Amino acid sequence: MRRYSQGFTLIELLVVVAIIGILSAVGVVSYSGYKASAEKKQAEITLSSIYLAEQEYKSNDGNYFISSNTQDIINELFDGVDDLSEQNYSFSIKSITDGFCIKATRSGSDTLYLNHKNKKTNC
Repeated sequence: MRRYSQGFTLIELLVVVAIIGILSAVGVVSYSGYKASAEKKQAEITLSSIYLAEQEYKSNDGNYFISSNTQDIINELFDGVDDLSEQNYSFSIKSITDGFCIKATRSGSDTLYLNHKNKKTNC
């Protein structure tokens, strides 16, 4: 009488490994897209925070704060408390005809804008 061992064949194991590989590849791509979307949303929220801080600065000092340095924005508008440098975006504020334009730039790819009228237009 012959005994057959109970186990998986090599083909069955290869199929399972291939399926796991396909599922993990889809998951990695989805996660990358989710992460980029979350970083962009965080930058949009930060633009709104800078906009509100600019409005408060103008009501206190009579003019808008202009700076091309993220650290200066933190020190002047947020009293050194908010740490914008942990984001993947760098922030700058430039003067335009009627007011200011806030620019958020991600290294190499994405740029967001917000002007003194709270509009997301390129300035």
